[in-house]
Amino acid sequence: MPGANFQNINPKIMLRLKTIMMIFFIELLLNYTLNRYNIGVAKTKKKSRLNLVRQNLLPIILSSLLFILITLTYQVIMTDKFYPLTFVGDTNISFLTKGQAIRKVQGSFEQRLKAKLEFSFSPASGSAQTFTIDLATASASLDYSALDTGFKESRNEPFTLFKNSKIYPKITFDLDQQLDTIASVVDQPPQNAQLIFDETPTPEGSPSARIQIKEGVNGQALDRVTIEKLVTDFLLTGKFRSQLPLKVTTPKITTNQMVKAKQALEAIVKEPLELVFGESSWVLDAKQLLTLLDLTKGENLLLDKDQTYIYLKSIAQEIDQEVQEGLFEFDPQTKRVSAFK
Repeated sequence: MPGANFQNINPKIMLRLKTIMMIFFIELLLNYTLNRYNIGVAKTKKKSRLNLVRQNLLPIILSSLLFILITLTYQVIMTDKFYPLTFVGDTNISFLTKGQAIRKVQGSFEQRLKAKLEFSFSPASGSAQTFTIDLATASASLDYSALDTGFKESRNEPFTLFKNSKIYPKITFDLDQQLDTIASVVDQPPQNAQLIFDETPTPEGSPSARIQIKEGVNGQALDRVTIEKLVTDFLLTGKFRSQLPLKVTTPKITTNQMVKAKQALEAIVKEPLELVFGESSWVLDAKQLLTLLDLTKGENLLLDKDQTYIYLKSIAQEIDQEVQEGLFEFDPQTKRVSAFK
């Protein structure tokens, strides 16, 4: 109607009108498509088999050409850019040039260098403690050449467009002073196992009662390798595990070694070992064997090699004799040996 003002029409009525018009348009489009399809089917039945093959090949050829064109266009666009799904730690550098990626990673890295990481420590006895590592004083640096290497490798690998690519640049830092301070608090040295031999026998005591073992105790130490890895992971991803990493340190002299030594001593107490050569003899008793056992070096041998060598050398000095060569006299007249020693 001339001069009608559509701004005064109720918005709900206007929405319904638009919806009806859209449905009507879609219906017309569907009817037109269906009619064209029916006409095409009717014509197809009249065509020869050769024309049918040509008609089916045409969409395939066009689709292939379109795919090749899209792929080439994409390659041209991505010539100097990282492929999709490329990350440095948790930083997404997809579709960025190497310069842009370096700046983005550098910004994230420098921001995390301002953080102070707190690690909790719960000792077996006593209250929990918290240790802080200040990354700002760690002189940390990141090797950005890994981004260039990752960029080149992505061009050489097949199907790179469809897989998640992770780049892990090398990070260096110096935490020795801070870790030494933490280690001085949490480190506990292990305690070696001990063999206690009572030289004063009791009338009713058995050999076991005279030989006692004090078991070894494991110690603990700060796991520097793990904590450095945690710091590296934080600088790359912004995440870390706050539990202070520790490792178990075993004693040099173990309880198992002392058990074997005790068994050897008990056997000698019951029946001392006697070494006989000619008219000489040497008795290896428990007291003598105690000096030969490995109780301090922890070389996983029952006997101490040096002490055993000294003991056997003293016996060898009494046994060893110099070689005496055979002597004989030859009679030139009879051409026979006249004397032999």
